[in-house]
Amino acid sequence: MFKRAVAYLLILGIFTSCVSVDPEGRGYSVTIPMAIVNSTLAQNFPVDRDLKYGVVSGKLNISNPTIFGQSGKDKLAVGSQFKFTNVLIPNGISGEIKLDSGVKYDPVSRNLYLKEPMVQDVKFQEESLLQKLPDGIKKVIGDIVAKTVAEKPIYNLKQSNIISGFVRGIDVRSGQIYLTFGLY
Repeated sequence: MFKRAVAYLLILGIFTSCVSVDPEGRGYSVTIPMAIVNSTLAQNFPVDRDLKYGVVSGKLNISNPTIFGQSGKDKLAVGSQFKFTNVLIPNGISGEIKLDSGVKYDPVSRNLYLKEPMVQDVKFQEESLLQKLPDGIKKVIGDIVAKTVAEKPIYNLKQSNIISGFVRGIDVRSGQIYLTFGLY
């Protein structure tokens, strides 16, 4: 069993070319490439959500979420596009959102998800159309986008044939997602 775990670790290390000792002493850590994370996330989008805020209702289309590492930070940067449409604005208002997030692991599904994404910025491409909507709509749109992106898996350990029983931690360090393995 130990030899099998070491073999998986070495193969994964060669694949990612970055194996290091976990700073908390839990075992060995490997980085998960952002290209793989983003391709996994892209499979689940675009997504349409209903939006209701006071008397305003409409549809929110969320698309193109992308995760970026933030050098020197223990959070990931997430960017996404959206388009809000309703009866007042049938052609819609497009915009972009920026989030900061950690990472969490679900051992049952073996999926990684964004953990508690926080809205950093919401920008609309046509600010003049935003004036037709009530105050607070930016916050509601930001919250819906953050919640929707957090619901979708960003990586599955089955993709790399990793034995989930050896996972000792998943965290973000220096803008990279680290998966830590150990035998205890």
